[in-house]
Amino acid sequence: MPPPRVPTPAPRRVAPEPPPRAPEPPLEEFVDEVYDPPPTPPRPRRPSRVGRFFKRLPWPQIGISAAALAIVTGVIIGALKLRAERLAGVDPAAGAPSGSSSAAAPPASQGQSSVPVTQPQTGPMLGIKAFVTPVYSEPRDTSKKLGYLRVGAKVGRSEEPAGKANCPGGWYQVHPKGYVCAGEDATTDMDDPILKAASRRPNLRGAMPYRYAFVRAVLPMYLRVPTADEQKKSEFKLEEHLDWYKENEPSVSKPVLGAWDVPIDERGVAIPGKKVGEVGMGKSSLEIGLGQLLGGDSETDPIPFWLENGKRLVNNVSDYKTKGFEIFADRARRHTGLALIGSFPTGESSLNRRFAITTDLRLAPASKIKPDTGSPWHGVELSDEFSLPLAFVRTQGAKIYKVVKGNVENAGEADFRSVHQLTGKMRTVAGVKYYRTKDKYWLHQQDVGLAVPPASWPKDAEDGKKWIEVSIGNQTLVLWEGKRPVYATLISSGKAGLDDPKTTTATVRGVFKIRNKHISATMDSNESSSVGGKANTTYVAKNDDDGGDDDKPAPKSASKPKAPAEPAKGGTSKPKAAGGKDSKTTAAKDPKAAASKDPKAKKPDSAKAKPAGASKGEPKPGDPDYVPRKGDGIYGVTVRRGHGTYQLRDVPYIQYFESGYALHVAYWHDVFGIPRSHGCINLSPIDGHRIFLWTEPAVPEGWHAINTGEEMGEGTTIIVHE
Repeated sequence: MPPPRVPTPAPRRVAPEPPPRAPEPPLEEFVDEVYDPPPTPPRPRRPSRVGRFFKRLPWPQIGISAAALAIVTGVIIGALKLRAERLAGVDPAAGAPSGSSSAAAPPASQGQSSVPVTQPQTGPMLGIKAFVTPVYSEPRDTSKKLGYLRVGAKVGRSEEPAGKANCPGGWYQVHPKGYVCAGEDATTDMDDPILKAASRRPNLRGAMPYRYAFVRAVLPMYLRVPTADEQKKSEFKLEEHLDWYKENEPSVSKPVLGAWDVPIDERGVAIPGKKVGEVGMGKSSLEIGLGQLLGGDSETDPIPFWLENGKRLVNNVSDYKTKGFEIFADRARRHTGLALIGSFPTGESSLNRRFAITTDLRLAPASKIKPDTGSPWHGVELSDEFSLPLAFVRTQGAKIYKVVKGNVENAGEADFRSVHQLTGKMRTVAGVKYYRTKDKYWLHQQDVGLAVPPASWPKDAEDGKKWIEVSIGNQTLVLWEGKRPVYATLISSGKAGLDDPKTTTATVRGVFKIRNKHISATMDSNESSSVGGKANTTYVAKNDDDGGDDDKPAPKSASKPKAPAEPAKGGTSKPKAAGGKDSKTTAAKDPKAAASKDPKAKKPDSAKAKPAGASKGEPKPGDPDYVPRKGDGIYGVTVRRGHGTYQLRDVPYIQYFESGYALHVAYWHDVFGIPRSHGCINLSPIDGHRIFLWTEPAVPEGWHAINTGEEMGEGTTIIVHE
């Protein structure tokens, strides 16, 4: 018997000496790891003896037997799976439950929206008749305000009122919590005409809750359909204007593709691979007529029932109070932004003009407004394959570069607002920083805004909660769920950049919680008391008719919006502060309310009334920068009303995190990535909508705004830093 064969050990290989390193680059060029470098791949290990044994086995013959066994096993498993699907009521051919027309969309993997409380399908309802109506935590108007409802809203209510303290109609508990007083502001009669007149609710499935337009020339806000003579008396040089409009209508009312034309999913995230205008079965802004662009269902919508025969069957709910016989309620200044819920044409008796219906049920002549579709810009959803660090190209004409032996070479164009994944490497050449992209190019520091992981994690990240990070220097915003980034985009913060927020238009920095959320609210060009409170700053905005206000849509610049106010009894397009623990007193936020409660306060028309804005450092009547206000003897007398002011009505998706500072949509500009506001954080419509749906808590179905806190839920953390 021959002796057993002993395997001869393989000779040990010796790695060759590494080649000599290239000379170091010049001193002016160096590489600095600004992010965590990728892990070094492990060295390959030599197979063990067991591994070498299996490697020598006759695998082709073994493979044939294994393949046969796999086929038999697959047939058995397939039959069992098919039987299980049929028992579960699933159509194997369609891949969806039996009776379903199509397969359900796969659930979103991350960036989940907050879940709103839905309305009950049955039971008694309460309808809202005032433009805004507060919801109180207890059945009394001195209790904490939880939020507010808008005209036309219908919410579930209790069968019987919980009391009648200062409310003859009774305090009804509404869904999901809180109390509303039935009477002038709310009704149990679901056939009330105003509920039908304001039946079009804000559309939370779209990038913006309403259709929008800007005023191109001063116009009266009519309360009813005016006759030809009434229009001529109310509008200066109307015949000349109508002749001009008839000749130029196709060009001056032509829309552009915007936020409405970006396909989004149920979370508000833009659908990858879809271009602007690819809206499936729907029509883009270029394919619909002026009637739909102004909020109507078609080009030939009939005059609403509540405006038939030149009459008005519902009360005026706007903030401009009338005595009941007026033709119009106030005028809208040039640059004013309007939110619209309908439009309709008229006949010869009304000069064949089209009118648009605003959210507070006033009428705007279509010839003096221009439809606006908002910016189509939006951020990017992040995943394991596409994540931080990122660079957003935020300048026109940006380049991509190669760095060779200490020299920077132009390698082509970088598309405006393109998004690039970074390797984490930074190189400085001649004092300028360049960032390395994963496609092996370099980007100039002045052309990009960076979105990068934080140097340290906040508590909410450690606890796995949602939080928002805003970088003022980079003009970027990132949504986080714990330590996982889910969304990143460009923003426009305060115009003063990183200056002192107490003396400039810079955005306040620090750690905050979202205080309240509003589907929409009115802002104006002047900083005044409102729901979000007045910003703690000595900066005074200067206003004029043709420039200088950053929020004006015409000259592409942006201003600090007025924070929305809490709803007042009787309705107002400027709701007053919605109360809550973050609110002080109504008097502290609303000078008008304070004056009405102060027995020593002078009447607005008093000759001795102190002009608004006449405090130290602010312009006074007669100064070129002075803005007329009611009660100063100038407003509406020597200077036309509204001089130097305009409104941005129904600014969408407002989320206040500090007094006077909010995240909100800016539908009037498209310069995201550049500081330009008066302190708030401006978002594109798609980004603002997506973030509003994502943050906590959600606004209950049927409500228009909530205050965060113990009753409605804690607000999401927002960290604003350099």
